[in-house]
Amino acid sequence: MTASLRVEWWKLRRSRVVLVATALMGLLLPGMGLGFYSVALNGGTGGLAGKAGALLIGEGWVGYLGFVDQISAVALFLGSGVVVAWMFGREHADRTFPALFALPVSRGAIAGAKFVVLTVWLAALTLLVGLVALVLGLAAGVGPVDAALITELLRLLGIGITAGMLALTMGLVASIGRGYLAAIGAMSVIVAAAQVAVLFGTGGWFPFAVPGLLAIAGSEGAPELTAVQVALIPGLTMAGVWATIVWWRRAEVV
Repeated sequence: MTASLRVEWWKLRRSRVVLVATALMGLLLPGMGLGFYSVALNGGTGGLAGKAGALLIGEGWVGYLGFVDQISAVALFLGSGVVVAWMFGREHADRTFPALFALPVSRGAIAGAKFVVLTVWLAALTLLVGLVALVLGLAAGVGPVDAALITELLRLLGIGITAGMLALTMGLVASIGRGYLAAIGAMSVIVAAAQVAVLFGTGGWFPFAVPGLLAIAGSEGAPELTAVQVALIPGLTMAGVWATIVWWRRAEVV
């Protein structure tokens, strides 16, 4: 397992896909949040100003990080999902999967190592988004360091954790689909399904809609989430990880 971890960490660290995804999500999401907050606060006549104003849930850290939360709920799932799909799908796309049968390490251990390094990367990415959001907010004079800031940063952390956990399930889709495209297509369908679930008032019971609901929790008109609904996410993630490892153990070359 140690050898597998070293190899998978080397693959992750050297990947341009991971580098670009980390840079875009780490820097772009807080930047977009600040931009939307500025437009919503200062007003305007364009369609963007109207949409930003409708999404504004407060002023100061609540309003600014509220935008970061709403953007991150979707973007972190999609961006992280692409990296997860690359980690598991590249073995098929690069035609290296048959070579794994000749290694002294089991394919299940290799899949487990992929999940370990991805979990570390997802945690670091979430912290990076929070740190950049904090620095940008302080530099822009959004507000002082107070209880509201701590609360909203913890909310952002929760959104990052849940979105990242859900992204890990794309490893199973990429494995079964034997490539990246199946997972990318699945994520597109899932995002659309999450919006429909929220529209019909059942979003809390659809795990992939929960990060978005966490982003607006407590605001006027937002549906309430229960602990059971949030707990569906780690349950789904553990089931997906287990199923992926089992698939890698039993997969055959086709």
